Amino acid sequence: MYLRMITRSFFGRLSRVLIASLSIAVGAATLAGLGLIAYTVPAQMQKELRSYGANLIVVPSGSDSLTDDSLAEADAAVGENLGRAPYQYTNLVYNQQPISVMGTELDDAQKVRPYWEIDGKEPAETGEILVGEKVAETYRFKVGETVGLSEPTTDDGAAENLTVSGILHTGGAEDELIVMGFDTLSEFTGADAQYNLIEYSVNAKGEVLTQIADQLTDEDSGMEGEVVRRMTESESGIAQTLQTLIWIVSAIICVLTLISISATLNAVVSERSREIGLKKALGAVARDITREFIGESVLLGIIGGAVGSAVGIWMANFISMEAFAVKISISWWVIPLTLIFSVIIAVVGSLAPARRISRINPVDVLGGE
Repeated sequence: MYLRMITRSFFGRLSRVLIASLSIAVGAATLAGLGLIAYTVPAQMQKELRSYGANLIVVPSGSDSLTDDSLAEADAAVGENLGRAPYQYTNLVYNQQPISVMGTELDDAQKVRPYWEIDGKEPAETGEILVGEKVAETYRFKVGETVGLSEPTTDDGAAENLTVSGILHTGGAEDELIVMGFDTLSEFTGADAQYNLIEYSVNAKGEVLTQIADQLTDEDSGMEGEVVRRMTESESGIAQTLQTLIWIVSAIICVLTLISISATLNAVVSERSREIGLKKALGAVARDITREFIGESVLLGIIGGAVGSAVGIWMANFISMEAFAVKISISWWVIPLTLIFSVIIAVVGSLAPARRISRINPVDVLGGE
């Protein structure tokens, strides 16, 4: 009976209902859309920023190089990561001139440094190398050309003829290097890989990275962990600024929605004053009138929240694609939270009108005052 009563009253004033529902839907859509953006976009933007390079590096704490055991220990301390690459730096000789060389696992290096561009192809096997852009310009190396390199430390040092599989463009220090795999580099060094640097790309906040770096920095381990501050501070600053701005806007929208709902329901009270007066004259008490009015508000919040949820999800996806070029991930909690928000806003907005309507004096209203 109660549900039938509030439903009939609800649809009996369709124009006012549509205005109130539209107000709630706008607020719900804004909150749902901005909430999704605030929750998912910063995290996805942090992942996108990972394409600019590593945010955690590990170096030897002394003059010694890092070993495979050091690499395994660092991997265990860092845990899950988006990419990890060890590097070994040395000098070789070409045409009696020293050239800086970097050895690495090329597939791993490109996960940490996805900004690498290669004209040609990646080295497919031992005996192939990548040549940095500036080195290629200096020595006029071309893709497919054979380059003779030798180890400089002894007169009879190892010498190899290597094929240039590609020209490397990075816009960084790698443009001045020859890059090769560890298997190729071992032909010159004749020893197991000794790493001068390990880079990690970790999807974590600055505080977590600092804890990992502190854990890696141990006198017994022979390693030092260092956070790339420029990367982590940029990520944290962008995420925090975006989230703060979005929540401020959401709070403003909530207040405006509340004011709009309260104004609309006050108008409904004025329209229904004679009806409420008649009900009270027939025996209805203030509590019954208030329960009826709040029930209508709950129904109003559910309808407006349902519409707002759908619009908010579409709006969040549209904004994230147009403004951030990021496809948003829709979370299941959006719809129930938006509905709860809409109902709360509708009920809170109805409290003042409900209090006013419960105090109507049947004598004054039915008497024409």
